[in-house]
Amino acid sequence: MEIIQSLKNPKVKSWVSLKMKQGRMEQGVYLIEGFKLVEEAIRSKVDIQSIIYGMEHEIPFSWQPWIQQSDISLYQVSQSIIEKLTDTKTPQGFYAIIEQKKNSLEDLINKRFLLLVDEVQDPGNLGTIIRSADAAGIEAIVLGKGTVDVYNGKVIRSAMGSMFHVPFVEADLTQVILKLQDKGFIVVGTSPHTEKNYFELDYKQRMAIIVGNESKGLSEIRIEQVDQMVKIPFMGMAESLNVAIATAIILFERVRQLSE
Repeated sequence: MEIIQSLKNPKVKSWVSLKMKQGRMEQGVYLIEGFKLVEEAIRSKVDIQSIIYGMEHEIPFSWQPWIQQSDISLYQVSQSIIEKLTDTKTPQGFYAIIEQKKNSLEDLINKRFLLLVDEVQDPGNLGTIIRSADAAGIEAIVLGKGTVDVYNGKVIRSAMGSMFHVPFVEADLTQVILKLQDKGFIVVGTSPHTEKNYFELDYKQRMAIIVGNESKGLSEIRIEQVDQMVKIPFMGMAESLNVAIATAIILFERVRQLSE
């Protein structure tokens, strides 16, 4: 365990840079914040490089066996460093540096049911979508160009550990959809301006659900590519649903059908 108190320490500068996408891309790692999130990362056996914690804290006894078996660095840091690293109003004083996992697109598209995310830009929405996909047992997520960085701090906090459980990859959805269709997948998009209801689909077949941008929905290019469009029927006066809520409704219809 190493104690660091100066903000000028090179390690601190590299950690702080992970709050920006460029820093994460250059280093190939990302920063997570919060006791429960670090604990979930440990439980999920992701590749943790370092654990950083405040002077007033101690490493929990339950973490010790894992730490002893792992090639991991421990850093105890000053309050000024904690304040520099945090993205929250009330920091808990626990952080971890985690290696970005490089999943293979070819492996993921050999699954039976995928979620495709196209140009979802709000980090809270993407995190909630990942969490819902995890809860619904979705096998993989493909993130298209224009989607917010999955390693954004707010995405990670909103996902609440689910990004450790569901494999994902960033890829060109135009090519991904063509590959999925070649493999016999039905690619399904959503729109309030179509006739078929989402619960009329047979979710037991090989399928990929694609969800689009918060304000624009799916682009014309995506609508032309998909095999089927479905809607969530409304009874009230609302014009639309939040993309994360709409995604959860559709994914849990699959759960319902598989449980019958």
